[in-house]
Amino acid sequence: MIVLRRVLFLLFLCTVITPTPVWADDKGAAAEKFVAELGDKALALVTDKAAVGEARREKFRVLLNEHFDLPWIGQFVLGRNWRLASPEQRETYLKLFEESIVFTYTRQFDSYSGQLFEVTGSGENGRYIVVKSQIINPANPNGNVVVDWRLIPDGETFRIVDVVIEGISMGITQRNEYASVIESNGGKIDPLLARMEEILEGLRKRT
Repeated sequence: MIVLRRVLFLLFLCTVITPTPVWADDKGAAAEKFVAELGDKALALVTDKAAVGEARREKFRVLLNEHFDLPWIGQFVLGRNWRLASPEQRETYLKLFEESIVFTYTRQFDSYSGQLFEVTGSGENGRYIVVKSQIINPANPNGNVVVDWRLIPDGETFRIVDVVIEGISMGITQRNEYASVIESNGGKIDPLLARMEEILEGLRKRT
């Protein structure tokens, strides 16, 4: 499993409902708009039948890097092991991290079935701006999923650094999984990189 797998799959299968911002100040409204626009762009990509194969992956890569701070997330997920990694290991890790996300989600775009994505408000939590939302399944009103997006300001825009689904941080979940792989291999990072490459190669073959 890779970070944000479940929520990104849900988001990239969703139509966006744009609500009236709950916050009165501009920062909260801007953060809500940022997340809502991600949903708009995601829907356009999911429903673009002309974008296939490598073209689809590259469009998704651009969208991903526009909204998520992948280097920040990748470093957080690796945790204290980031300091132990060599420059070469860090570079390899971040490339594998991004590629895994790109290949995982572009393979699933054809599963869109009309789910709705609704931004419901925002607030602050320490250094983060938190945009609240929910995934709505019209076919199952009891199956809605509450999703919080943790953002940090980046100049005049924002970057998503974590996603919390029903109270569970995807970043922390992935961090624990990667730490487990490293610890079970004597604290070495190369086995994690090998495992990530193995999973990615499997995704490439099925594309």
